Parts: sequence; C-alpha cells; structure tokens
Amino acid sequence: MKVPVLTTGEFILYLEELEGVVFIHCDVTVKWTKEVKKRLTKAFELLSLEYGKEIFALHTPEDKKHEKFLKMFDFSYLRSFTGTDGKDYDVYIWR
Repeated sequence: MKVPVLTTGEFILYLEELEGVVFIHCDVTVKWTKEVKKRLTKAFELLSLEYGKEIFALHTPEDKKHEKFLKMFDFSYLRSFTGTDGKDYDVYIWR
C-alpha cells in the first residue's frame, strides 16, 4: 500500500514497503517547470537522507519519460522481470 510521506500543492511522494523492500512513487499535480523540479529535488534529497536506506522504483520499459525522470534523480537500473500480469518491468535503485 502506498503511504503518502510528503504532500505539497505541487507533488506527492509516497513510500510503499513490499516484502522488505521500499519503493518510492511520485505524483506531480501541476505543470512541470524548473521551479517544481528544484523543489521536488530538494524534497527527495531530504526524504532520502532521513530514510537513509536504499530506495527502489518500479518502471515500465516503454515509458521513456519516466525513465528520464528516474535518471534525473540518480536512480540506477538494477534488473528486469516479468510480472504476474505477463508484462515486463524494470527495477531501479537509489543508494
């Protein structure tokens, strides 16, 4: 279950624990701008420092916009797998 850990008027950051691994999710609720990116970057830095452990992100390979977003926040590709739904997924990690 995704739990919102930081909510602003521009974005929501969620953490989700699944089998001992923590995944991050992000909803941007406004138009993407340099200023929004700056505030989200600062929020992510604070969250990751406070959390202090590896954070994972689930990615669908065909979503190039999401992949760019993950790389912007220094996530690295970890591995791929096929889900129970038959679709391919990538797992990214932030350390």
